Amino acid sequence: MSARKTTKGSKFDDMDRAVFEWFKQKRAEGCPVSGPLLFKKAKWFHCEMKIPEPFAASQGWLQCFKSRHGIRQLDIQGEKLSSDSDAAALYVMEFKRLVKAHDLSPDQLYNDDETGLYWKVLPSKTLVSKEEKSAPGHKSSKERITVLACANANGSHKLKLVCIGKSKNPRSFKRTQMRNFPVLYYNQTKAWMNREIFKDWFFKHFVPAVRDHLNLPQRAVLLLDNAPSHPIENVLKTSDDQIFVAYLPPNVTALKQPMDQGVLEAFKCRYRKSLLHSVLEEDGDVREFYKKWTIKDAIFSCSESWDDMPNLTFRK
Repeated sequence: MSARKTTKGSKFDDMDRAVFEWFKQKRAEGCPVSGPLLFKKAKWFHCEMKIPEPFAASQGWLQCFKSRHGIRQLDIQGEKLSSDSDAAALYVMEFKRLVKAHDLSPDQLYNDDETGLYWKVLPSKTLVSKEEKSAPGHKSSKERITVLACANANGSHKLKLVCIGKSKNPRSFKRTQMRNFPVLYYNQTKAWMNREIFKDWFFKHFVPAVRDHLNLPQRAVLLLDNAPSHPIENVLKTSDDQIFVAYLPPNVTALKQPMDQGVLEAFKCRYRKSLLHSVLEEDGDVREFYKKWTIKDAIFSCSESWDDMPNLTFRK
């Protein structure tokens, strides 16, 4: 609106206000609203308000309506509207009691989360010159790995990423010593996390890494969501009960899980930037790049992106 020198009002002011009030009400309820729905509701209000002047629900009217009220189109993201805000508020108090009972500092508070990564997918938008009438692209690759990211609350300890692929021994891993790999690699038929992989990672990698990082007392808690791939709480703890897990309540992950508050998003943005940079450095076209870009390249790029994450991102 600040870019407009003048603002032209609507011929149907009462109807315009009614449609906008209906629009705000539906958005407050979390309902998606499209252009055709606005058309239909505007016609309904025109009829119910018995406005004598004819009304044509045209694209021109829709564009002016959106411009008058600053309405824009966004992609629907996340799961916040499915979350339980009351349970999230109660958990804040429960979490404070947990921290106080075990005398935990931010250095001892860990969180991890899994995310799917389409490791060959390029950006869906691009800049074009005025001579280009359209922006034809390439078919998006659906090759996916699961990435588990884990760190503590102040960002002083970022554990090695866990990458889960479908193949046990990918061809690109040939002549590679896995002990020198920058990530922990597991395989599963659908490249998903399961309880066996998570339990193995917790005892063989998470617990030793936390003990190496912490000075005395070596006490820590790992916050987890209620995913089916996570074993029950009593299984994931050390024999001395000093390193253990605590589960978030159901349906509060999108509101309270730290990794879901921008950490994984920032990590993926860094990976996409690295991938796009590699494409632009390629002498051939994108198809030639796809032939050369292997899961091993993607894993090393993931590791670099994770290592470059600033501590401030985790503290926020």
